[in-house]
Amino acid sequence: MSKVRKVILIILTVLALMVIGAYAFLQMQLNKINRVTAEETDFTTEDFDEDTDEPDTISDVNWGNATDVAAQNGVTNILLVGQDTRVAGQRARSDSMIILTVDNNRKRLSMTSIMRDLYVQIPGYSDNKINAAYAFGGFPLLDQTIETNFGIHIDYNVEVDFSGFIDIIDAVGGIDIKLNEAEVAYMSGTSQYSGKSQADPISGLSVGYNHLNGEAALVYARIRYVGTGNARDDFGRTERQRIVIQTVFQKMKDEPWSNLLNIYDKVAGDLTTDMTNDQILEIALAAYGLGVDSIEEYRVPADGTYSGQTVRKMSVLVPNDWNTLRADLQEFIYGPLVGTLRGDLTSCSVPPHSGRHAVLLG
Repeated sequence: MSKVRKVILIILTVLALMVIGAYAFLQMQLNKINRVTAEETDFTTEDFDEDTDEPDTISDVNWGNATDVAAQNGVTNILLVGQDTRVAGQRARSDSMIILTVDNNRKRLSMTSIMRDLYVQIPGYSDNKINAAYAFGGFPLLDQTIETNFGIHIDYNVEVDFSGFIDIIDAVGGIDIKLNEAEVAYMSGTSQYSGKSQADPISGLSVGYNHLNGEAALVYARIRYVGTGNARDDFGRTERQRIVIQTVFQKMKDEPWSNLLNIYDKVAGDLTTDMTNDQILEIALAAYGLGVDSIEEYRVPADGTYSGQTVRKMSVLVPNDWNTLRADLQEFIYGPLVGTLRGDLTSCSVPPHSGRHAVLLG
């Protein structure tokens, strides 16, 4: 063998070892993320989150005519679940639900907040608030519930509890959030609603931008009693949750990979997912490759599209028209083609839930 061939062979061998080593390192790092276990997906008996003694204001709901679950090549939906639990290892109701969409077709990232008090059909259970689905059956039941009611396919899931949220904010060095007067009063312990955040008062806050650590950011993200004039209003809270995500995204999007890996190492153990390592890598690279400067936002139900109702002692949100809600959400996530639900049913590789068809769009 000539010297040139030997040199080329040595270089190729070194490169191969480097690639194998890098891949092994990434796999080792990704293995730090918790995976869903059979115990965590066990289905449980149902209950109802009673929060009023008022009589029922509805006896029946027109759920529309949803029969298809929309999906589209190049669009990945990841459900982010913030779990409302203070007991390690115990599954509870989902305090926040946000669909993060990676859209390679339109080169965009988007997030859709789902109101926790939205009254929905839960497969195999009584109609209930949507946040009950996660407590009853974990990711599988919550995904089925979203597909049943919204016609949106959920590809993957990621869950973090309160302590994990705190760790994530602290790992990025805290965040700068603009607070209004009502938010400052609530977080400082001087509001009539203070104490409902399950946290001690926070000192040193003022109207305007404040640097919040993980504990303070959690209190901010969970404010439900001020800012919109309604003590049981969840709209302000979902907006604050999106603000937190946008702020973290803006802070991290220009960080070098070395810093991102360091942050990841601190928070990986706080995450739980049903994704494999290879799926995580594929989605992370796709999202990073979009090069977007911000995340587009949406919320269901949108303003003016619902009414507050009472059923079985629950204060719930009932959409005025489920068909319109579905069409608007599908268009936001998938684009205008979704309005006609066009596609070849037989070409869709998405496994349908609850006997519904998965429609491949475009």
